[in-house]
Amino acid sequence: MPVTELVFFKTTALGTITPEFKAACADALKVQDEWCTANLLDAPSGHEARGAALFQQTEDPTVTLLTAHWKSVSEHEAWIASEENRRVFSAVQEHIDRDRIRYFHVDGVEAFSATEDAGLTPVLQSPVISVARCFVQKDKKAEFDRVYGGVKSIHDDFAKPYAHRGGWRIEKEEGKEDVEQYVMIGGWDSVEAANEFPKHKDFSTYADAMTTVMLDCDVKYYRRIL
Repeated sequence: MPVTELVFFKTTALGTITPEFKAACADALKVQDEWCTANLLDAPSGHEARGAALFQQTEDPTVTLLTAHWKSVSEHEAWIASEENRRVFSAVQEHIDRDRIRYFHVDGVEAFSATEDAGLTPVLQSPVISVARCFVQKDKKAEFDRVYGGVKSIHDDFAKPYAHRGGWRIEKEEGKEDVEQYVMIGGWDSVEAANEFPKHKDFSTYADAMTTVMLDCDVKYYRRIL
């Protein structure tokens, strides 16, 4: 099953994406492409095909998000352990708060699509993307799947033509081992467009159902920079 990697950095330049930071990240993506081609069977060619990209958060511009698709967590871990990663990541680390790096994987999904079926806009071509983390009590995970499956079309129809996908976070958040996270990722015209969802005629049906199975939901928005 595929997994989606999400890595969150805090930059040290007070929300400014410096040319040096951008260049270091661009080099890291290039080297990662080369490593994947050399070491992974059937690896897609190019970072976009692998869902690899860099985004800046709109709410807190000091936060950047690095993404990629992998066949498994162990495949990603092989890249992390490589000499090539250690070399390029040391350059990236010069521009970020090393104590505030956090990352996790989303199970069973390639969320940052570069291509879609006709009529849908891929996430990597979207002006803005949302990353929504739905917090669910561990014993309600199956119930969440059932309830969300029943109302998902309301959200997806509103979000069209932008693609939205989701899956369960694999690694537990420290101190919250009894809470699962369902992560939804997709594109929008703008943050303002996403915030119009509560005005949708069927929003109350969606919201009333989701509140029965969620403890909370955190949504952040990002714009692509690489």
